[in-house]
Amino acid sequence: GAGGGRGSGPVSHRDPAPGDVLVVRTLDPALAGVLPSLAAIVAETGSPLSHLAILAREHGVPVVVGHAGALDAFPAGTHLVGAVEVLGERSAGAPA
Repeated sequence: GAGGGRGSGPVSHRDPAPGDVLVVRTLDPALAGVLPSLAAIVAETGSPLSHLAILAREHGVPVVVGHAGALDAFPAGTHLVGAVEVLGERSAGAPA
């Protein structure tokens, strides 16, 4: 997870409606305009420090990055419910 919270809604791969969970290949900064209306974002690649991930945290939108195969795993129209939680920091040398 890149931004905590709980989100639920139908999956959209493009042109999301308010309340959708947007599932994308990458976190494109051009999505900033629709960000406040989303229930959550799931991206196959990206960084928790990307511009869009930071904006999502500021808007309270849950964000997951690095979910390989998300576009195939979550077809458009699938209803997702999930939580992203920060459980604590890993200590040096702890397994990922």
